[in-house]
Amino acid sequence: MQDDKLKYYFAYSEEDYRYFIAIYLYKYVSFDKKYDKIFFDDISYFRKVIYKEIKEEYMSEIESVSKRIKKAELDFMDETLNILVILMVVSHKRERKNFNLNIENTEILEKRQEYLQLKNFFPDFTNINLLFFTDYLFRISRDEKDVFVKFKNWLDISIAIIKIVRIFEIESKVDLKNIDVFLDKIFYYIKPLIFRTKRKIKLKNSILKDVKDLYPTIFNFLKKNFYYLEEVINEKVSDEEIAYLVPFFYKALQNNNKINKKGILVTTYKENIALFLKEDIETEFLIDIDKILTLKSFEQIEKKLDDYDYILTTFSVENDFVKEIKHTKIIELNPILTEKDIKKLENAGLKKNKKIKMTTLLKVILENSSDVNVKKLINSLDEAFSEKIYNDIDKNKFSLGNFLKQENVFKVNLSSFEEILDKFSNLSFLQKSDINDIINRVANNNFYSYLGFKIGIIFHKLNTKNSQDSTLIAINEREIDINSKKINTIILINSNCEKKYRGIIYNFVKLFFLNNEFSFNNNRLSIYDYLISNI
Repeated sequence: MQDDKLKYYFAYSEEDYRYFIAIYLYKYVSFDKKYDKIFFDDISYFRKVIYKEIKEEYMSEIESVSKRIKKAELDFMDETLNILVILMVVSHKRERKNFNLNIENTEILEKRQEYLQLKNFFPDFTNINLLFFTDYLFRISRDEKDVFVKFKNWLDISIAIIKIVRIFEIESKVDLKNIDVFLDKIFYYIKPLIFRTKRKIKLKNSILKDVKDLYPTIFNFLKKNFYYLEEVINEKVSDEEIAYLVPFFYKALQNNNKINKKGILVTTYKENIALFLKEDIETEFLIDIDKILTLKSFEQIEKKLDDYDYILTTFSVENDFVKEIKHTKIIELNPILTEKDIKKLENAGLKKNKKIKMTTLLKVILENSSDVNVKKLINSLDEAFSEKIYNDIDKNKFSLGNFLKQENVFKVNLSSFEEILDKFSNLSFLQKSDINDIINRVANNNFYSYLGFKIGIIFHKLNTKNSQDSTLIAINEREIDINSKKINTIILINSNCEKKYRGIIYNFVKLFFLNNEFSFNNNRLSIYDYLISNI
């Protein structure tokens, strides 16, 4: 295949070489029902002869493999399977000359359904080839299982995407609702985007023109800020790939632009009572209460009150303070919502919420059904009837207070990362084996971490049996060096924790993106209150 568009790189690995040939062919092979068409980008006689040879060599095998692929139960887009067919044909030919394939994570790949299907329908292919094809499907698919083996720098990738989302929130002047659901949708697409970008696979079915016409502002925003991800993966992402993300951001913004008012709840009562009151108010009215504050925490954010439509309190507020608040309504309520309180909120301009409570709906369904996957049911109901159901189950499940205990926040003055970890060992659930493992991994730069903004986020599988102990924070009075980065706040997240990791990481990105600096004059209770009230 002598062609001025083809360049030979002698340093290619066998894997790279197979992808290079397959993707080159994919540009010219157009699959129809018969799988027998090749279109040419040049009609010169020389190229016609060459492409005729290519067609004779590859097309009969492509047709044979594609017919068998149809029989396998592979739940992938046609474009993904078309590339697989060509990759299989190329690999079959290459295998006669070269067996030097290096496949990682074979123990995971062998357990996947795709591998079992391919093994069943393609017994004439060697096992190493079948693993190679399974690896392709795994890396290009939108499958969120086995997160650690997809990319060695997955935490940097996660934070890069969350930064883009956070800047979008800041520029749009919103805090997106159901952030966990939104992040799931974005990351669902990011994994294949990275794979295609690195392998130079161009999308044939582009929506770029339509997106530029319909959502130019969001597209231009993403194009401008996508360098966060591009710097991590060391690749330039095409406009066609970015375009596919635009509708997700548009829909998230539309969901946020509904008529819900924004409020905070300030109370002197215990957290469980405050949460009960918050849920009752949000169930009755179209309002999002995004913070529950103590009186002390409330005093610290007085200057930010213009962001809220309502301040709801369980105590009397001094008249002088009321006069200072010009644009926000202050309403005093009972700790248990009464009919009188409901009337008071209606008179203050809040609209009644006509949505059905998720817990109420589930109760009826489960009383009349058996053997139901509750988690799947909740997700399905949430997606299908988001306009009619109020999800009181998932609301604020990623607020910082859900996964950070006061006793797991430390204020220290130590000279090294090792000393801080030893301090963790003495004062928390962290075990000595965890300390040694983390230190060894850090020394070899082989650990899941994000280091930046003087913050170090470390994600590690800990030996603790208590899944509720999910996060530790150490705020050091002096900067320490970790892998040539100056850090004074260390956040250690247990990968065994029950909460989804993205929601936890999102909260911390949200915090350090505000460039907050902790005052070391405060005790750790004050630091904990600060974290709770600012994330």
